[in-house]
Amino acid sequence: MIDGVFVTSLNSGTDCVQVYDIATGAQLKSYRGYPAAPSTLALVGTSCQLVCGQRNKSLLQAWNINRHDTLQMRLIVPGKVNALAVSPRAPYYCVVAISEKIYVYKMSCGGVSGVGDRHYQSVTHLTFTPCGNYFASGGADGFVYVWSLAAFNDALHKTHPPHISPHYTLGQHSDKVTGIMITSGGMKGTLVSCSLDHTARVYDLATGRQVYSLITPSPLTAVTTNTLGSQVLLGSSSGRINVVNLLPPPTPGDILVGDAGSSCHEKAVTHIAVTASGNRVVTGSDDGEVKVWTVTSTSLGTNDTITTPHLAIQRTIHTARGTITNLCVLRMEREVVDDVDLDIREIIRPLSQDYTSSPLNASVTVHTKPRTSSALNITPLYTSVGGVGKHNTKGARNSNEDLLSQICQLQTANSQLYKFAIKHILKDDVND
Repeated sequence: MIDGVFVTSLNSGTDCVQVYDIATGAQLKSYRGYPAAPSTLALVGTSCQLVCGQRNKSLLQAWNINRHDTLQMRLIVPGKVNALAVSPRAPYYCVVAISEKIYVYKMSCGGVSGVGDRHYQSVTHLTFTPCGNYFASGGADGFVYVWSLAAFNDALHKTHPPHISPHYTLGQHSDKVTGIMITSGGMKGTLVSCSLDHTARVYDLATGRQVYSLITPSPLTAVTTNTLGSQVLLGSSSGRINVVNLLPPPTPGDILVGDAGSSCHEKAVTHIAVTASGNRVVTGSDDGEVKVWTVTSTSLGTNDTITTPHLAIQRTIHTARGTITNLCVLRMEREVVDDVDLDIREIIRPLSQDYTSSPLNASVTVHTKPRTSSALNITPLYTSVGGVGKHNTKGARNSNEDLLSQICQLQTANSQLYKFAIKHILKDDVND
């Protein structure tokens, strides 16, 4: 297993996405396509497919993870994409932010499940909880909302669907939201949002209440946490990264974060990612570089003192002429990106352009495995029945007996077909 770093940047030429091995810095693969829009790169399924928005176009583009070229399908959306996220678990949903509206697509059929329009300025960031049942949005208006997919699905079954409201309204920054991170605890964990207003806010998702407000000297441009959520990493417009320890838990309220963090980039830090093990940090910046770091200090301090562990540079794995627009880390097998014969189950379907009719009318593709003819044994059902038109008692009696025999055979065949469907089709869906 390796940690692969997926990177997109401006002015990247025909290679839209590059993939690097975090341990060696070697480039593993590249994906051909148009420049990607910021905050839109997402992984679909378990090492199956990639999708992102095209910069300055009303289109998405997608790849099988083991193929260099894009999928041959037009993924058209209602406008230029500001942000995009895909649920981590099946059934997969794709959430697309266009201006201040949020469109929810069901990827198995491409239908629109609903539209959320609570923001009054452009949505800047979207992220799902690990369970995939909720997602959070942040916008240029400073608001941070948590949405439930169940609310979108419930509205489908109503003749006059109500206006879809967020599950939580967590709060409002006084400036643009530049990053959102949800810890591995999901709706029982925490959400951290950062903003150009020099603050990062930590919310308890179990209650929807704010716990901490981290105040920094510089505008914040990126945020992430380690797997446990015990450390918050804050990237600023000055190119510095501060690591704030939340264990042992400080007193709830405001926490002043000094400017003694690690100087990592010459320009603003746009992306921060932490590996699953927590021992490596990957950063991307407006200076076009992607770097790998290790945390050199694990000092937790006391309840009254929040220490800031430093980052030590390991290597620079990517250098570009433009801003890093997307960055994510995926734990995967090395052969996944190279094996062109790998059987990839395609999840992405062409997106619907009908935003007014009910998505319940949309067709759904059901994947079944090939069966042999011996799996279902049905004898010929239809034979000629003689004597139906003759007016004699014996012919009528024979005709009725033949018809009753035909009905019994039909009932037996229907019973076999039903049992076959339950045993093979529905069982496979559960296993998948």
